[in-house]
Amino acid sequence: MQKQSLLMIVCGLMAVSAGCATSPEARNEPSGSGAAQKSTPAAHAAAPAAKSAPSKFTAANNPTILAGRGEPSLEERSRPAAWIFVDGKGGKFTSREGEPLTQWIIDGPVSSSPTFRVEGYEPLLGNPKDFKYVLQAVDSSGSTTVVYGIAANEGTFAPGRDYPLLNPGENFVIRNGFTGDIVKEISPLPPGTYAIVGGLENTSTGKRALTVSYFTVAADQ
Repeated sequence: MQKQSLLMIVCGLMAVSAGCATSPEARNEPSGSGAAQKSTPAAHAAAPAAKSAPSKFTAANNPTILAGRGEPSLEERSRPAAWIFVDGKGGKFTSREGEPLTQWIIDGPVSSSPTFRVEGYEPLLGNPKDFKYVLQAVDSSGSTTVVYGIAANEGTFAPGRDYPLLNPGENFVIRNGFTGDIVKEISPLPPGTYAIVGGLENTSTGKRALTVSYFTVAADQ
């Protein structure tokens, strides 16, 4: 079931890539369908993104090689060259039936309105400034209750910086995955397991890294 969900997310990432060039005026339009989650600005205002010093990962010191996967790669999904931290937490790589899984599983539960930070492997990616991601609920029953595609405006993304996951700021476009509507922000996440699938790209070189993180929002968060 996780493999099927991951495929759906990757397909969604490709879809959101086609809808990035949206005017600032359009980004402020409310969702026009009941399928989009609504939130009250007073209760869920966008927090300013706090800057943090980018990690200088080396060939000997990065999450992929430390997990025993080998050196990061832009072609092999089992050897990611980018990593998504959630609420400042890193993850761990696992395998199933001897096959390495792509997803980086974040240790412990996070808040219902978490932050995210993307780190890239500089020797392969250089200085990437573009990022698109899909946020989706991962439900073992097969039902999908949350899916959004989010894309930073071209050349505005900063790796190593903490962004609010559900309202990353005016330089991002958020689309409801059920309706295609543009929304200003996403409501706090209900308890459950979620996946972020992202593409970190250096458009000047054409280098792009896929990264997948799973995280859990606990009932008492």
